[in-house]
Amino acid sequence: MAINIRVIGNEETTEYRDAQFLKSIIANGISKRLNGDILIITNATLFGYQVKDFDIIALGNFERNKNPIINDTFINDFCFIFETKNHPAEDIAYENNILKVKYNGKYHDITTQSEKQKYSLTNYFIDKLKESPYVCNFVWLRQLANEELNILTDNYSDNNFLPNRFSLSYLFDKAFLQNKPYGTNLNRMAFSCAKKIKRFDLENFKEYFDLFQKTKIGISLLTRKKLELITRKILNDQQYVQYISKKTLIVSGRAGTGKTIKIMRIACDLAINNNSRCLILTYNHALVGDMKRLFALAEIPDKIDSYTVNIMTLHKFFFELIIGFGLVKNENDPDAEVKVIPNYITKYDEYLAELYSYISQGLIQETDIQKLMKNRHDQVAWDFVLIDEGQDWNEIEKYVLYKIFTPMKLIVADGIDQLVRKKTKCNWERGENQRIETHKIHEKICLRQKKNLVMFVNYYARKFGINWNHEIKEELTGGRIIISTKKYYKELHEKEYKRCLENGNSAFEMMFFTSPSNVKKVGNDKYGNVIKEFTLTEDFKKMGIELWDGTKTDLRAEYSVNPNQHRVLQYDSCRGLEGWTVVCLELDEFIRYKFETYEKEKDDSTLGLLTDEQIKNNFVYLWSIIPLTRAIDTLIITIKDKDSKFAKTIKELANENSDFVNWIE
Repeated sequence: MAINIRVIGNEETTEYRDAQFLKSIIANGISKRLNGDILIITNATLFGYQVKDFDIIALGNFERNKNPIINDTFINDFCFIFETKNHPAEDIAYENNILKVKYNGKYHDITTQSEKQKYSLTNYFIDKLKESPYVCNFVWLRQLANEELNILTDNYSDNNFLPNRFSLSYLFDKAFLQNKPYGTNLNRMAFSCAKKIKRFDLENFKEYFDLFQKTKIGISLLTRKKLELITRKILNDQQYVQYISKKTLIVSGRAGTGKTIKIMRIACDLAINNNSRCLILTYNHALVGDMKRLFALAEIPDKIDSYTVNIMTLHKFFFELIIGFGLVKNENDPDAEVKVIPNYITKYDEYLAELYSYISQGLIQETDIQKLMKNRHDQVAWDFVLIDEGQDWNEIEKYVLYKIFTPMKLIVADGIDQLVRKKTKCNWERGENQRIETHKIHEKICLRQKKNLVMFVNYYARKFGINWNHEIKEELTGGRIIISTKKYYKELHEKEYKRCLENGNSAFEMMFFTSPSNVKKVGNDKYGNVIKEFTLTEDFKKMGIELWDGTKTDLRAEYSVNPNQHRVLQYDSCRGLEGWTVVCLELDEFIRYKFETYEKEKDDSTLGLLTDEQIKNNFVYLWSIIPLTRAIDTLIITIKDKDSKFAKTIKELANENSDFVNWIE
């Protein structure tokens, strides 16, 4: 058999050429009389995971009792990842055990990036194998000779850095620092990354890493159209390009008018055609995953030393600011970095107020901001920041962003009157003490929903006394609404899923929304956070429905990677999402929940024109319009209590529009 070494990947890339060099290092370092199988994968994409782009992944195993011996150690198997860098010596820095490389005049932390890759790959294996081999990670500096690397690190060798050329024994010495060899019966040491896993089946591994390309080939027509939209060059064809970097750009419009897609297109164009690093901020975790999926399919890199578009929740971003400015310290070791803030979400407003106080009182100054940009560059320093659902931000969040980035670096999607987090609209045209120069783009026509769906939502708003009226795009004819007082049932699903597939979609484009009453606590993670999941999973399985449970709070993958899975998410996570077919499970139950949990804000004010009950009614029913505007072609609503006031009102609506609304008893 001898040693079989395969390299797979895009042969036109520098990473593939580096992998060929790695192959020669391995081939020259192992006796050809031994038996083994080695797979080297280049330009891999771990579709669905926090860090998705990998330069080189190398996996190998050897026939037991005929293992290679390197530095008196048996090698049973290995799992290595290599982050390759082609920066010259003058663009590489080493400070406080952190390796950094320069991009666009700024240094980026490669050490942390390499560690993140390690944990992403580990989670990937756990999801596929239930166990993970031990992953050794390396940073391969392709332009640095060993002597230059020694000078850079002051001869400190306890690191995972590799020079341009090295021997196989040098590589394994570095691996032994991460995964120590163990004793054997032959008074020798042995190295293995897969003690808990049976012998590697590299063909299976190859299949796992082919997932991304298979997904790209099989994406639905709807996803393909979205990709065409977000990657189409936009800035040079638009009048507002002249305002970027000079004014705050505001994209204004109601649900379905294309605000989120537009800011994604702007971010994509700024990244690809202007070599920029862009950050999109939203409060919705589910939307973060949806955007990341699209940018992954569009092959926008997530490297920290290249152009990119990253998506982050605003809570995560402000967490980085709070940690970076030292507002929270590690109680056990004040010099150690804080990784977790206990009860962060519940105390978020308190931490935010403290951060704002530090800035407004001058305790955090411009020099501190610049220092933060340098030390936490990859989390905080961005060329442009794009705000999703800007109307729902609070004033303190806005002021802090203005201070950190300046208004000219912000692009805001403003949903006008769809308020979820609070009940008063954030005004991005006002700074703390001055008016902000802005340029507004008004989007008026609903570009998401077909004609009948737009009419249904408009009529729904009138029935419940909500000020809402979308303009209809006449070319988008059709659209269906199904309202059922039964539970969601198999025959209905099979019929509508078949129709969804016939229109060029996958299961991903048929999603479900559920109320909190169908989500249960199943435990706590190691940080004390509650873990939840969808309670009806088994019922759906019996109907042959495979789900990606977006209600779970311990998902390693950030979005569904299986096109045969339907998404299920809580109503509270639905904003910004869309699907060909959307199923609103027990919508009346969600509305009941919203009424019960409504809290009046101190600044609720309509100049005395509305009572508190009217204000509450407006808030709840305006909220309920959000899930109703997620569907493109078919909207399915189930009703739990057919005798409720809501059910009776919506039945009237169905009867009045029976030509395109189907009521099922």
